[in-house]
Amino acid sequence: MDFIPGLPDDVARQCLIRVSYEKFSTIAAVCRVWKSEVENPDFFRQRKTAGYARPVFAMAQARVVPNRSSGGMKCPTLAYRVTLLDLETGNWSELPPVPGFSDGLPMFCQLVGVESELVVVGGWDPDTWEISSSVFIYNFLSATWRRGADMPGARRSFFGCATSGLERVVYVAGGHDGEKNALKSALVYDVAKDEWAPLPDMARERDECKGVFHRGKFHVIGGYCTEMQGRFERSAEAFDFANWEWDKAEEDFLEYSTCPRTCVDGGDMGMYMCHAGEVVALQDSDGRQ
Repeated sequence: MDFIPGLPDDVARQCLIRVSYEKFSTIAAVCRVWKSEVENPDFFRQRKTAGYARPVFAMAQARVVPNRSSGGMKCPTLAYRVTLLDLETGNWSELPPVPGFSDGLPMFCQLVGVESELVVVGGWDPDTWEISSSVFIYNFLSATWRRGADMPGARRSFFGCATSGLERVVYVAGGHDGEKNALKSALVYDVAKDEWAPLPDMARERDECKGVFHRGKFHVIGGYCTEMQGRFERSAEAFDFANWEWDKAEEDFLEYSTCPRTCVDGGDMGMYMCHAGEVVALQDSDGRQ
């Protein structure tokens, strides 16, 4: 079956890669051939190479529900949603709620993008405040959510989380368990296989740490051990996949003892974070600005 009757397949592919991401679910529903094409990883590589991939910024946002019943009383509460910003058009849109969460999202969950999917990991149940080990994946091709395999082991929250962007895997490290004990264990989740596997433990516990994938390594930044409770460290550890071990902790990775949640990968320029109302460039071990 031809991609588009009357057109050579290479020309038809050029037509498909020009379609906006909002229409992926419509394309996939047309026929099996189109569905197979847009689900092929090469489809997105061709879009990116040809300059038709569009950057989309996903974030969890809170909105006030003014008169929600809680404990027999009506009072304002917060509901959480995943919102998308198209950086080219400036348009905002909202994803449908995660299945089973009427407020849209678990509280304090982690969001990571993996190719054409968005992965939501962990968080708290907004009704019971219980720690959740749940995993949900939103597929932009089908515009639907699906349930993934739960995180194994002790239920954890406020952990570091990141993805490489090159492989369909998500890395998790640190956080704390239900008794507020800081953790040094780490995990890796294969999105395609829907399987979790353990990584070696870090050298120290890291609650409220930040995970960043930078220059081929999974960096776990800052955080604090159980005894310190909220007094953040300046150190960081990086997992070396070639040797399957954690590098020696860099004690003065951060210039200040502060919450590292704003740290982001800046590519070859290092990392960036917000501090005291300014954007700070972290230049790895070569120096800081």
